[in-house]
Amino acid sequence: MKPQLLVACDFDGTVTRQDTLVEILNRYGAPDWAQVQRRVVAGELSIREALEWEMRSVRASRPELEALLAARVQVEPTFPEFLKGMRGRGVPVVLLTGGFDLCVETVLAKAGLWPVPFLANRLVRNNGSWHVEFPYPSATCSACGHCKGDSLRNWAGQGFTTVFVGNGVTDRCGAQAAALTFAKEELWTWCQTEGLPSVSYRTFEDVEAELKQRGWL
Repeated sequence: MKPQLLVACDFDGTVTRQDTLVEILNRYGAPDWAQVQRRVVAGELSIREALEWEMRSVRASRPELEALLAARVQVEPTFPEFLKGMRGRGVPVVLLTGGFDLCVETVLAKAGLWPVPFLANRLVRNNGSWHVEFPYPSATCSACGHCKGDSLRNWAGQGFTTVFVGNGVTDRCGAQAAALTFAKEELWTWCQTEGLPSVSYRTFEDVEAELKQRGWL
Protein backbone atom coordinates (compact mmCIF):
# COMPACT_ATOMS: atom_id res chain seq x y z
CA MET A 1 0.00 0.00 0.00
CA LYS A 2 1.34 3.44 -0.97
CA PRO A 3 1.81 5.93 1.90
CA GLN A 4 -0.40 8.97 2.19
CA LEU A 5 2.11 11.55 1.00
CA LEU A 6 2.27 15.27 1.63
CA VAL A 7 4.97 17.25 -0.18
CA ALA A 8 6.17 20.47 1.46
CA CYS A 9 8.40 22.73 -0.62
CA ASP A 10 10.59 25.62 0.34
CA PHE A 11 9.93 28.62 -1.92
CA ASP A 12 13.03 30.77 -2.49
CA GLY A 13 15.70 28.92 -4.46
CA THR A 14 13.55 25.78 -4.56
CA VAL A 15 10.26 26.62 -6.27
CA THR A 16 11.92 29.76 -7.64
CA ARG A 17 15.24 30.13 -9.44
CA GLN A 18 16.02 33.37 -7.62
CA ASP A 19 15.68 34.35 -3.96
CA THR A 20 12.93 36.95 -3.61
CA LEU A 21 14.43 38.56 -0.50
CA VAL A 22 17.85 38.86 -2.16
CA GLU A 23 16.25 40.54 -5.18
CA ILE A 24 14.43 43.03 -2.92
CA LEU A 25 17.50 43.81 -0.83
CA ASN A 26 19.82 44.11 -3.83
CA ARG A 27 17.55 46.77 -5.29
CA TYR A 28 16.08 48.51 -2.25
CA GLY A 29 17.86 47.33 0.91
CA ALA A 30 20.64 48.82 3.03
CA PRO A 31 24.10 48.50 1.44
CA ASP A 32 25.37 46.24 4.24
CA TRP A 33 22.48 43.78 4.22
CA ALA A 34 24.74 40.88 3.14
CA GLN A 35 26.65 41.18 6.42
CA VAL A 36 23.40 40.45 8.25
CA GLN A 37 22.93 37.27 6.20
CA ARG A 38 26.44 36.12 7.05
CA ARG A 39 25.68 36.57 10.76
CA VAL A 40 22.60 34.34 10.37
CA VAL A 41 24.64 31.57 8.71
CA ALA A 42 27.23 31.87 11.49
CA GLY A 43 24.50 31.53 14.14
CA GLU A 44 25.13 35.02 15.55
CA LEU A 45 21.68 36.37 14.65
CA SER A 46 18.26 34.70 14.47
CA ILE A 47 16.40 34.53 11.18
CA ARG A 48 13.57 36.55 12.72
CA GLU A 49 15.88 39.35 13.84
CA ALA A 50 17.54 39.47 10.43
CA LEU A 51 14.24 39.67 8.53
CA GLU A 52 12.99 42.51 10.69
CA TRP A 53 16.21 44.49 10.29
CA GLU A 54 16.49 43.91 6.55
CA MET A 55 12.94 44.90 5.70
CA ARG A 56 13.00 48.01 7.88
CA SER A 57 15.66 49.35 5.54
CA VAL A 58 13.41 48.96 2.46
CA ARG A 59 11.47 52.06 1.44
CA ALA A 60 9.97 50.82 -1.84
CA SER A 61 6.19 50.76 -2.21
CA ARG A 62 4.15 47.58 -2.69
CA PRO A 63 3.71 48.24 -6.46
CA GLU A 64 7.48 48.71 -6.76
CA LEU A 65 8.16 45.40 -4.99
CA GLU A 66 5.56 43.58 -7.08
CA ALA A 67 7.03 44.98 -10.31
CA LEU A 68 10.54 43.96 -9.26
CA LEU A 69 9.50 40.42 -8.36
CA ALA A 70 7.47 39.97 -11.54
CA ALA A 71 10.44 41.09 -13.64
CA ARG A 72 13.26 39.33 -11.81
CA VAL A 73 11.97 36.07 -10.27
CA GLN A 74 11.18 32.95 -12.29
CA VAL A 75 9.61 29.68 -11.20
CA GLU A 76 11.84 26.61 -11.50
CA PRO A 77 10.81 25.22 -14.91
CA THR A 78 9.97 21.69 -13.72
CA PHE A 79 7.80 22.80 -10.79
CA PRO A 80 4.52 23.48 -12.67
CA GLU A 81 4.41 19.97 -14.17
CA PHE A 82 5.38 18.46 -10.80
CA LEU A 83 2.57 20.37 -9.09
CA LYS A 84 0.10 19.22 -11.74
CA GLY A 85 1.23 15.61 -11.39
CA MET A 86 0.94 15.59 -7.61
CA ARG A 87 -2.52 17.14 -7.74
CA GLY A 88 -3.58 14.51 -10.26
CA ARG A 89 -2.53 11.80 -7.80
CA GLY A 90 -4.27 13.50 -4.87
CA VAL A 91 -0.97 14.33 -3.14
CA PRO A 92 -1.11 17.70 -1.32
CA VAL A 93 1.67 20.16 -2.14
CA VAL A 94 2.19 23.01 0.34
CA LEU A 95 4.77 25.78 0.18
CA LEU A 96 6.64 26.57 3.40
CA THR A 97 8.66 29.75 3.29
CA GLY A 98 10.67 31.81 5.73
CA GLY A 99 9.96 34.66 3.32
CA PHE A 100 6.86 36.70 2.70
CA ASP A 101 3.27 36.32 1.53
CA LEU A 102 3.61 39.19 -0.95
CA CYS A 103 6.49 37.41 -2.69
CA VAL A 104 4.72 34.05 -3.00
CA GLU A 105 1.49 35.56 -4.30
CA THR A 106 3.21 37.85 -6.82
CA VAL A 107 5.53 35.23 -8.30
CA LEU A 108 2.95 32.45 -8.54
CA ALA A 109 0.33 34.78 -10.04
CA LYS A 110 2.78 35.81 -12.75
CA ALA A 111 3.55 32.13 -13.46
CA GLY A 112 -0.17 31.29 -13.72
CA LEU A 113 0.02 28.89 -10.77
CA TRP A 114 -2.00 30.81 -8.20
CA PRO A 115 -3.47 29.70 -5.86
CA VAL A 116 -1.18 27.19 -4.15
CA PRO A 117 -1.50 26.50 -0.39
CA PHE A 118 1.33 28.19 1.50
CA LEU A 119 2.51 29.28 4.93
CA ALA A 120 4.62 32.45 5.08
CA ASN A 121 5.53 35.48 7.13
CA ARG A 122 3.53 38.64 6.41
CA LEU A 123 4.75 41.97 5.09
CA VAL A 124 2.84 45.00 6.35
CA ARG A 125 3.41 48.56 5.09
CA ASN A 126 3.18 51.17 7.85
CA ASN A 127 4.25 54.83 7.80
CA GLY A 128 6.51 54.38 4.80
CA SER A 129 8.37 51.31 6.01
CA TRP A 130 7.88 47.56 5.98
CA HIS A 131 7.18 45.54 9.11
CA VAL A 132 7.31 41.75 9.36
CA GLU A 133 4.58 39.80 11.11
CA PHE A 134 5.13 36.20 12.17
CA PRO A 135 1.73 34.47 12.17
CA TYR A 136 3.10 30.99 12.91
CA PRO A 137 4.94 31.28 16.23
CA SER A 138 6.68 28.19 17.55
CA ALA A 139 6.57 26.90 21.09
CA THR A 140 9.93 25.18 20.66
CA CYS A 141 11.93 27.15 18.05
CA SER A 142 12.98 30.74 18.69
CA ALA A 143 15.38 31.04 15.75
CA CYS A 144 13.08 30.75 12.74
CA GLY A 145 10.60 33.38 11.66
CA HIS A 146 8.45 30.45 10.54
CA CYS A 147 9.57 27.04 11.80
CA LYS A 148 8.91 24.57 9.00
CA GLY A 149 9.52 21.67 11.35
CA ASP A 150 6.37 22.51 13.32
CA SER A 151 4.20 22.21 10.21
CA LEU A 152 5.78 18.94 9.12
CA ARG A 153 5.37 17.37 12.57
CA ASN A 154 1.74 18.47 12.60
CA TRP A 155 1.05 16.81 9.24
CA ALA A 156 2.89 13.66 10.32
CA GLY A 157 0.61 13.57 13.37
CA GLN A 158 -2.35 13.60 10.98
CA GLY A 159 -1.05 10.44 9.30
CA PHE A 160 0.86 11.88 6.34
CA THR A 161 4.25 10.64 5.21
CA THR A 162 5.99 13.97 4.85
CA VAL A 163 8.38 14.79 2.02
CA PHE A 164 10.31 18.05 2.21
CA VAL A 165 12.14 19.81 -0.64
CA GLY A 166 14.60 22.58 0.21
CA ASN A 167 17.98 24.18 -0.22
CA GLY A 168 19.04 26.55 2.56
CA VAL A 169 19.58 27.49 6.19
CA THR A 170 15.89 28.21 6.85
CA ASP A 171 15.11 24.62 5.78
CA ARG A 172 17.07 22.85 8.52
CA CYS A 173 14.15 22.48 10.94
CA GLY A 174 12.00 21.11 8.10
CA ALA A 175 14.65 18.57 7.17
CA GLN A 176 14.88 17.38 10.76
CA ALA A 177 11.11 16.76 10.90
CA ALA A 178 10.42 15.21 7.47
CA ALA A 179 10.26 11.51 6.72
CA LEU A 180 12.43 12.24 3.67
CA THR A 181 14.15 15.41 2.51
CA PHE A 182 15.22 16.30 -1.01
CA ALA A 183 18.12 18.70 -0.56
CA LYS A 184 20.59 20.71 -2.60
CA GLU A 185 23.24 23.36 -1.99
CA GLU A 186 23.78 24.29 1.69
CA LEU A 187 20.98 22.05 2.95
CA TRP A 188 22.41 18.94 1.27
CA THR A 189 25.79 19.46 2.94
CA TRP A 190 24.10 20.01 6.31
CA CYS A 191 21.85 16.93 5.97
CA GLN A 192 24.89 14.77 5.25
CA THR A 193 26.70 16.15 8.29
CA GLU A 194 23.66 15.52 10.49
CA GLY A 195 22.95 12.07 9.06
CA LEU A 196 19.36 12.90 8.09
CA PRO A 197 17.33 10.79 5.62
CA SER A 198 17.90 12.81 2.46
CA VAL A 199 18.35 12.62 -1.29
CA SER A 200 20.31 15.01 -3.48
CA TYR A 201 18.26 16.51 -6.33
CA ARG A 202 18.54 19.14 -9.08
CA THR A 203 14.99 19.47 -10.41
CA PHE A 204 11.47 18.45 -9.47
CA GLU A 205 11.70 15.75 -12.12
CA ASP A 206 14.35 14.15 -9.88
CA VAL A 207 11.99 14.36 -6.91
CA GLU A 208 9.15 12.66 -8.76
CA ALA A 209 11.43 9.96 -10.18
CA GLU A 210 12.78 9.09 -6.73
CA LEU A 211 9.31 8.93 -5.20
CA LYS A 212 8.21 6.56 -7.99
CA GLN A 213 11.31 4.39 -7.52
CA ARG A 214 10.52 4.07 -3.80
CA GLY A 215 6.95 3.02 -4.63
CA TRP A 216 5.51 6.08 -2.91
CA LEU A 217 3.65 7.26 -6.02
